Amino acid sequence: MERMKRYIYLLTMVVLAGLPLSAQNSLVTVPADGDTLLLDSIEVSILTCTPGKDMYAKFGHTALRVRDYTRGEDVVFNYGCFDYNANNFVLKFLLGQTDYLLDDEPFDYLKYRYGMLGNGVTEQRLNLSQLEANRLLALLLENLQPENLEYRYNWLYDNCTERARDMLEKAVDGEIEYAGLADDDVTVRDMLHECLENSPWVAFGIDLILGAEIDRRVDQRVMMFLPGVFEKESDGAHIVRANGERVVYVGARATVLEDKNEPDEATLVWAPICVFTLLLLGSMALSVEEFSRKRPTVWLDITMHVCQGLTGLLVAFLFFFSVHPAVDSNWLVIILNPLALVYAAWMWYCHKKERKNVLAYVNLVVMAGFLVTMCVCPQSFNPAMWLVVVTLLIRAAMQAHFAFHGKVKIES
Repeated sequence: MERMKRYIYLLTMVVLAGLPLSAQNSLVTVPADGDTLLLDSIEVSILTCTPGKDMYAKFGHTALRVRDYTRGEDVVFNYGCFDYNANNFVLKFLLGQTDYLLDDEPFDYLKYRYGMLGNGVTEQRLNLSQLEANRLLALLLENLQPENLEYRYNWLYDNCTERARDMLEKAVDGEIEYAGLADDDVTVRDMLHECLENSPWVAFGIDLILGAEIDRRVDQRVMMFLPGVFEKESDGAHIVRANGERVVYVGARATVLEDKNEPDEATLVWAPICVFTLLLLGSMALSVEEFSRKRPTVWLDITMHVCQGLTGLLVAFLFFFSVHPAVDSNWLVIILNPLALVYAAWMWYCHKKERKNVLAYVNLVVMAGFLVTMCVCPQSFNPAMWLVVVTLLIRAAMQAHFAFHGKVKIES
């Protein structure tokens, strides 16, 4: 049943992605004298959707709800849409060149969609004046114009939550003074790990591709890239208007949908820390056995370096070609790059020709040097990655040991 719900949701999203998005198709009725638009019964709300089970929904979502009670219009403005039918979508996504879209949809549709997924939705009704609410609506309608509805998505500095926040800040007469509840001694990586506490493999993958940039202490504004943080900051915020008046930002809260999803249960047995601990112990045991019988087993090292190189293809591609934030500050590119595939091929060549593996000394220096680098560089590494590096270092030491002793008979 759960899989069927997700299938229906994804199918609906694909259909919607093919629909034309423009101000002409907007669900909001705009008076003919749009330049003097001034409605007298608008209410604006922030909608915060709880995290879902799928990867794209792990961090939740933010949208803006605009209701015009006079004309009976109830519309959600969502900056989190993108065109599935765009050319080379996957490549553009990896390169960080994905353009997201502003879309408007009936509130009942959003409610139905998230209800199908079992996600919760909370509503914060804002104390905006009618002039401020009208100004926000005008900004949103302007963004729905064909020439404006796309924007270059940046998951850390310009995502759907931050777009909604920025639109609200432009609309108020004055400025929004947020609660300042967020911990000022935290990094983006810390925040991501907190969200992914029960998804260790997702956290490992993020740590694999994101570098030192997300290990810097960040300010309150950057922290609001997460919908949950923006929601909390808005709860205790005030509007400080130009005349000095302070108004409570959120006038009321309501639960639109209860979160019906059970929390993910982290399985320790298959967590990265356990899997790579077993790999380390296994490689240590094999190394001791190889040392005692004075013959290496080449298949293990070749397999490990092929896996290292294949992972390195992704890490190096993102490092050199993607404009995603933080991927170009990833120190793991030193050992996770395609050169590992070249080294694996060299090992196979030496095995077949029964030649000494002279590159084993270079590999040992690189692995030992990187282990030292991990201790002093500004990047924080996943605990499981330390186990991976130590495993590779042990195998590099064994390769160098047998290379030093010249030609040996190799077991495959």
